[in-house]
Amino acid sequence: MATLFRSEADETDRVLALSDGVIAIVITLLVLDLTVPQLPPGSPESALVRLVARQWPEFLGFVLSFWVIGLYWVQHRRTFIHIETHERGVVFLNLLFLLLVSFVPYATSVFTTYPSQFGVTFVSAVLALTGTSLALLWAYASQNDLLGAGLTSRTVTIQAARYLASPLVFGVAILVAVLDAQLAILMWGLLLPLNGALQSRLIESFDGETA
Repeated sequence: MATLFRSEADETDRVLALSDGVIAIVITLLVLDLTVPQLPPGSPESALVRLVARQWPEFLGFVLSFWVIGLYWVQHRRTFIHIETHERGVVFLNLLFLLLVSFVPYATSVFTTYPSQFGVTFVSAVLALTGTSLALLWAYASQNDLLGAGLTSRTVTIQAARYLASPLVFGVAILVAVLDAQLAILMWGLLLPLNGALQSRLIESFDGETA
């Protein structure tokens, strides 16, 4: 039995293959939420501009979900670059992450259909939980000594902060949506500068390790 568990621990590539496949399918499904508007009979073709403009929630939901899932994929990839071996805890936390990622297209559809307080809160909650599951995966791997040698505690901490940055933004957006849904949508824009700043600090930390 011990030999079996050791063999499973070495099959990190299969975990990555499953994860990449699920994420690729989820990103593809997002575009299916974009619909072509139907021009009423007898209406001039110029009316299409107005109809397409009314689809802004669909475009915003697609771009947001695509970008956030892409960001989570990058972070997931970076996590498994540093995980040299894994155990059942890593496998189950990774499955939890994939479960939540798979739910994002539905959450995006809810937002594009109801771009109000409920829609904003719903998609923000799903994306926040997805990012939190990835942060839990990183925390579990670091606390159980599953990360490769050479990472300083500062680098591990900065990486953890980056994993929590997106869930924090979405969590604040949920609170703001109670007062103003439009303002909560604008809060999503904080994802770019916050992740950019933490990425710069992470690069500096890696450079310090190799110096």
